Parts: sequence; C-alpha cells; structure tokens
Amino acid sequence: MTLGVAILEFLFWSIEKSFNYLKEYFFPTPQLPDEIIDAIEQEAHDFVWNMHRVGDEPNFGEYMQVVHYLYYKKYDEYFLK
Repeated sequence: MTLGVAILEFLFWSIEKSFNYLKEYFFPTPQLPDEIIDAIEQEAHDFVWNMHRVGDEPNFGEYMQVVHYLYYKKYDEYFLK
C-alpha cells in the first residue's frame, strides 16, 4: 500500500514537472535586459551602503532583499505597461 502511494506521488510529481518544463520551453518567462538588471544591482548597492553609512558594514541578506524588491518593481513597470 505504501509503495503504491509512493509510486503514484512520484508519477504525479513527474507529470507536473514535465508539464512545467514544456510550458517554459514553449512559452518562456520574459527576462529584463542586462542594462536594467545592472542598474537595479547598483541602486541596491548604493541604497544599502547609504543606509549603513555610520556603524558596521551591511550584510549580504539586506542587499538581496533590496535587489529582490527592486527587481519585481522594475519587472512590473517594464512588462505591465
């Protein structure tokens, strides 16, 4: 019984994974141009370093949070015009 459930779970998982791969192959997710990504990274760098002007250095997690936020903000502006 347990083996049958495991096989069904694997089967459904593999079908879902295959569907997602085919969907991404035929309808790829649009990506931002490299110039915009470079601008986002520079803006995030400047923001985080200005935030920590006095005191200790910023950590990489803060930088990644700002990059994540700015990326999705620019993505919405660029593709949802």
